[in-house]
Amino acid sequence: MDFEQEFNQVAQAYRSQGYDVIVRPAPDELPPFAKDFHVEIVGRRGTEGVLVAIKKNRDEVAADGNMQRYAEITGSQPGWRFDFAILESENPRAREMRGATEFSNEDISQSLHQAEQLTRTGFSRLAVVAAWASLEAAMRMRLRASGQEAGWGSMPRQMLKELYSAGLLSPEEFHRVELASQLRNQIVHGFSSQPAESETADAAVVQLLSDIARRLARESQPERQSA
Repeated sequence: MDFEQEFNQVAQAYRSQGYDVIVRPAPDELPPFAKDFHVEIVGRRGTEGVLVAIKKNRDEVAADGNMQRYAEITGSQPGWRFDFAILESENPRAREMRGATEFSNEDISQSLHQAEQLTRTGFSRLAVVAAWASLEAAMRMRLRASGQEAGWGSMPRQMLKELYSAGLLSPEEFHRVELASQLRNQIVHGFSSQPAESETADAAVVQLLSDIARRLARESQPERQSA
């Protein structure tokens, strides 16, 4: 379903409640107190009125600094209320990450340093997880530096494919990182590796992920992009 279809469904929902609905009202179709409002629907039903802002997702709601002002002004007018509708359901990954910030280059370097320390002290399985976290951050960083979108909802396998398609990962690297992803998944979901997987092999995975993460982060820097 596209935006217009969902938009029209919201408008129809108000019509079904008995409102006379105007979609995308012009300033002269808004009540006097709301002439400067940018809303998608105005509805009237007898002595009642509603103003509705329609947003694609929660990010658009957060980015609109007028929402609170609209609600306060509208709520102070007898018979009027302010509503808003969000068309896209929230991405569960975005909800989990709310309030978090992206790794910086320094964060990536520090996380990789910690992964290497874990390996040296015999905690190579934990090191795999730390190195993988840095790789994911570096992949997002590299894709954005190439003008592509990458954020909370970007799945690791899809990012790998995009980097490979862009020539930023070799066929061998792509294959080895896919295998490393399987090991990482086994660890974080509470499964043991196959007997053939030794601590030495885990350490090699950490080194692989660290090397690629550092390279991608380095290539993402502006001076590298303009070179």
